[in-house]
Amino acid sequence: MSLIQASTKEFGATQVLLHSLGSSSYRIEWYSRMTGASVSLTRLKEGKYLVTRKWAMIRNMADVSCAFDRRNQALIHFLNNVDVIKAKEERVLAAKQYCVSLFTTHEGLQPITKCVFPKPRLQGAIGKDVVIKAKLGDRDIATGVLLQLVGNQAEVQLHPDSDFALPAAASKRQRFYAKQVYLR
Repeated sequence: MSLIQASTKEFGATQVLLHSLGSSSYRIEWYSRMTGASVSLTRLKEGKYLVTRKWAMIRNMADVSCAFDRRNQALIHFLNNVDVIKAKEERVLAAKQYCVSLFTTHEGLQPITKCVFPKPRLQGAIGKDVVIKAKLGDRDIATGVLLQLVGNQAEVQLHPDSDFALPAAASKRQRFYAKQVYLR
């Protein structure tokens, strides 16, 4: 893996880096100096993509990743899960546009000059404590840390003292509808 220096750009406290992984593989990395975390979109081979979030070492949390067979889904997931904490909106939009430009160039697609980036409701809450409410009523059913947004769902690492009843062998990571998840 080698970093392509000419493709590294800074947008305030955010860096966008491009890594070459071989003749047809690459990795676009969004690194936030504010949080110390990074989100990467990796093309492993034709039709195989991986989006990975690496947390700051101080967080002591396992990486989160999602595999995709379609490039558009991978790009949208990547853009919806990048760190936007304490970043100016125009810098975030410029960085996202740059990521789209890198993506289209390396995928051999026509350039997309004017993108509209809707901001998911919980994008600024990634990595923060959240409360999961019951589908009916306002009863809290669990608490945890928001790991990533996956479509209309939010993946949460539940706190050990959470009220959510899990079987003993079940994972402490659960997905809930995003409409059930609120900042603590």
